[in-house]
Amino acid sequence: MIPNGFQWNEAELKQGDPLNAGLLSLFVIGADLMPVLIGTAFIIAAEGLRATAVSAAHCFEEVRKILHPNARHHLSALPEFLPIPKAVNLFRVKGLYMKGDQVHCCPIELALWDRETDLAVLTVSAPVIDPDFFRDIFWLDDQIPGVGEEIAMIGFGDMNVGPCPDPRHQFKMERRLVGRIGRVTEVYPEGYCLLKAPCIETSIPVFSGMSGGLVARYVHGAQIQPFAFISHAPEPQPLYNRAESGRSIAAILRMEKTKVAAGKQDIRFKIDNAGVGRQ
Repeated sequence: MIPNGFQWNEAELKQGDPLNAGLLSLFVIGADLMPVLIGTAFIIAAEGLRATAVSAAHCFEEVRKILHPNARHHLSALPEFLPIPKAVNLFRVKGLYMKGDQVHCCPIELALWDRETDLAVLTVSAPVIDPDFFRDIFWLDDQIPGVGEEIAMIGFGDMNVGPCPDPRHQFKMERRLVGRIGRVTEVYPEGYCLLKAPCIETSIPVFSGMSGGLVARYVHGAQIQPFAFISHAPEPQPLYNRAESGRSIAAILRMEKTKVAAGKQDIRFKIDNAGVGRQ
């Protein structure tokens, strides 16, 4: 619920909230062997030892920049004037996943992404042999809310990497599960600025680590079913001022549900101009 005078509100989510079972924090190990936290992904299909998740394409383009900092082309160069990029080696890219009270680093096997629509789809594998490791998913919704309707954005914020006081460990990673409620302020059926996909503008301010996080209609007590993912927002963001709009942009999932069965959904995504990453 959004109180009068507020543009958005935030839910109090505990560290062990069940939502963690469907979410990952993406990070890459840099040249200095320190992790760099880059965004959020949410799981849409699970088969025990393997899961499929959605995130934002710019997270993986950030991986490319970290792994290859001396690019021969200027960062502002338009993609259509650049040669086809080589596949990104994902060996140093992981998904931080919380199962129960245990934290796991999961390998990212494969990723496909579209820089124009900012959509990324990735395959994550279990770090242990456990046929029940990945079981929780988010069911997707193909209904788009209109202006004024309430929505929720969920991802990881307050991400930080620093020295660990325990000498047995090299570093410490911190994150906070963030769930915020706001309203749709604009709908852009043909895309907005450089985002060439249907999208919405919302009143919710987002942390940078929430990129790739889920966006769903908000109905109190109802199941969370994403229809979009968090793409970007203007800087600086009013991260703690609930009376000010964040004007964040969410990219609507371009998808087709081909089959829905007990505990499983088959989804087809449209990905053009694909960037590719693999182990």
